[in-house]
Amino acid sequence: MSNVPWYELNSTDRLLTPCLLVYPEIIRQNLRESIRIAKSADRLRLHVKTHKTPHIVKMEIEAGISKHKCATLYEAAMLAECGAADVLIAYPLVGPAVAKLIELIATYPRTQFRCTVDNLSSLEQLAEALQAANQVVDVLVDIDTGMHRTGIAAGEPAIQLYAEVANRSHVTAGGLHIYDGQNHQPSESERIEAVRELMVSVNQMVDELQRRGLAVPRLVCGGTPTFPMYAALNNAGLECSPGTCVLSDYNYGRNYNDMACIRPAAVLLARVISKCSDNRVTIDLGYKAISGDQPAGRRCHILNIADAKEVGHSEEHLIIESSAAASLKVGNVVYALPAHVCPTVALHSHLLVVEGRDVVDRWEVAARNRFY
Repeated sequence: MSNVPWYELNSTDRLLTPCLLVYPEIIRQNLRESIRIAKSADRLRLHVKTHKTPHIVKMEIEAGISKHKCATLYEAAMLAECGAADVLIAYPLVGPAVAKLIELIATYPRTQFRCTVDNLSSLEQLAEALQAANQVVDVLVDIDTGMHRTGIAAGEPAIQLYAEVANRSHVTAGGLHIYDGQNHQPSESERIEAVRELMVSVNQMVDELQRRGLAVPRLVCGGTPTFPMYAALNNAGLECSPGTCVLSDYNYGRNYNDMACIRPAAVLLARVISKCSDNRVTIDLGYKAISGDQPAGRRCHILNIADAKEVGHSEEHLIIESSAAASLKVGNVVYALPAHVCPTVALHSHLLVVEGRDVVDRWEVAARNRFY
């Protein structure tokens, strides 16, 4: 049995660093596990923001996943170009973004676009623009679950907003968007309880909407930390919308033991570029190649240097301290798991594709771009 670590390449001689490696077989496994957790592909609406990559979208579609979620209009267009049948833009569309949505609807008639609103002003602007263009779009009301970022709290004002959607022309009431990014507790039982508590008011709202004769065809719920919690619910029309689980990262692997079946599928390749002292080296993994999320000192996990500790980080440099530093040489290869993979991917124009321990292709991270 081979003792070679799973991430290690046969050769790195021709690879410029820093670069981001992806492992398609692990991605496929993560997709299979996600479908298993969700209980069916139809209950998944994967968020494309993690990878932004057409090749991975096509892998999702091949796995039977037809529903997708995104944040940017460029992501929405990329999904439609890949043949995605159903795309939810889960981000407030204001100003010229409304006109761009209408353009996408006209350009990609085979894709069902959906969007969210959390206030009457946005709804009015959207409905008026759609009427002028003679287009119709499905609209979900965005529920504030306690994150207080976007959304409207479940209750009478949200019910009234939903009724406004249902009663206007050129928009259809498509359900509720329920994102709880604040629920990332390492404890599985705490996440279960948090989801149970927030769904009390959501279920009451759904019941009242239905009592008033308003259909609620779907509930688009959660991110990766609460994915298993929503998947365990039996609400009609419930869709789970994780994103990070496609590639995973060090933070999620460390924090959520209940999702141990999801494995890291993206690894940063870097090199030692300088030796600062007997216990420190500098590698070419600055925060222009790996996410600079706070806190500093916890932005990656070095896989092949014992007890590596991040002690300095700048645009192009990462200084690490280790008892193994004295034995390292300038030019030695370093493998690292990003702590937060989503913004890390967005820093790279391409992903290097690893099959059988060799780099065999490169995939464009197309939706890191934006419309201007």
